[in-house]
Amino acid sequence: MPRTPGTGGRSRRSRDDDYDPHSSGEQFTDDTAYDDTAYDDGFYDDRTRELPVGRRATAADYGYDEDEFSDERWVEQEYAEEPSPRPGPPRRPPGGPGGRPPRRRPRRRYTLRRVLAVLLLLVLAYVGSMIWAVTSIWNSIDRVDATPTSSTRPAAGSGTNFLLVGTDSRENLSREERNDLVTGHAEGSRADTIMLLHLPDSGGPTLISIPRDSYVEIPGYGANKINAAYANGGPALLADTVEQSTGLRVEGYLEIGFGGFVEVVATVGGVEMCLDEPVQDEKTRLDLPAGCQVLEGAEALNYVRMRYGDPRGDLGRVERQREFLAALTHEMATPGTVLVPWRLHDVGTAAGSAMAIGEDTSMWETVRMALGMRSISNGEGQSLTVPVADANYVTNAGSSVLWDEEKAGAMFEALRNGEPLSIEP
Repeated sequence: MPRTPGTGGRSRRSRDDDYDPHSSGEQFTDDTAYDDTAYDDGFYDDRTRELPVGRRATAADYGYDEDEFSDERWVEQEYAEEPSPRPGPPRRPPGGPGGRPPRRRPRRRYTLRRVLAVLLLLVLAYVGSMIWAVTSIWNSIDRVDATPTSSTRPAAGSGTNFLLVGTDSRENLSREERNDLVTGHAEGSRADTIMLLHLPDSGGPTLISIPRDSYVEIPGYGANKINAAYANGGPALLADTVEQSTGLRVEGYLEIGFGGFVEVVATVGGVEMCLDEPVQDEKTRLDLPAGCQVLEGAEALNYVRMRYGDPRGDLGRVERQREFLAALTHEMATPGTVLVPWRLHDVGTAAGSAMAIGEDTSMWETVRMALGMRSISNGEGQSLTVPVADANYVTNAGSSVLWDEEKAGAMFEALRNGEPLSIEP
């Protein structure tokens, strides 16, 4: 605001709109006359004056003479124009709405680190539990000597070959269990099921059933049924016989007995099989209706062993064995079993304690066997039987299965060279 100039020795009253005659102490009556000349000559001119712009106000701007305020210095001064505000969003006053202090934002980086730390601990715990399950399974498996001793073993060809054997061993079965399972009471062990699993370097696996009554040359024993090799020399002689008969080098070995088979089937809760026709066998007392049903215990074991009630004999049995083994592997390889550590431990140790592998068979080779069987159970690759020329070939060892030498030789040659098979399953 402009400074109010001094009176300069002469007293003036304020303008009429600010002047109160009653407050000055002067007495006024109705006869008191006002001097209107002061208003007439403009002394108290109450007209609104425009304030100066861009400089300081002077006395003349308010209707005074310059000499009336000689004792005051009026200096004209230019005022700087107020800078225009910069474009942009309006600034917020300090504090939150209503003057409240702003809320502290959560430390996102700290929270993210905590989440990552918890996830890392969970992953480590899961990996540790899976290692525990796999280690327990591996330690539960027995080892047997299954390495051929022949000096004329075939050279390794394309892919890898594994020998899968199911024996009729009753060693771990009590008399009561033998009666319930209708296994008989024969002592010793014989190869009841023989399969060759071929895993090529590329492509799907091939599972080949070798009838147990196949008439072949057994090294050191002459011609006989192939299951006699196991009875005379155990796993090593059986592997040697398979190598000499097929020309394929066996890299891994796995076997399971009667008792172990029943235990594994029970662990997975049975295996569902769909039968096109009723199945009956007087020797094993097996009586199954047509249709889909879950098999376990004696029914499962005798279903894969039965041959007298099947018009195709041993050839029909090996087909059922492949089908049942694929279904069993499918049940064992479900995500609910493989991905859950404690479930994998229970099923795996039950299967592991019922099986035996070759002493030279590594953990990786065992895993490859399992993965190959899983592929077969999912319908990948091929599942077939050695080509047969005569299913009732009469020999000094009794009724035997005679291979078709030409077709069988071509099949084994194709596997050895990594070529596609030209025979039908």
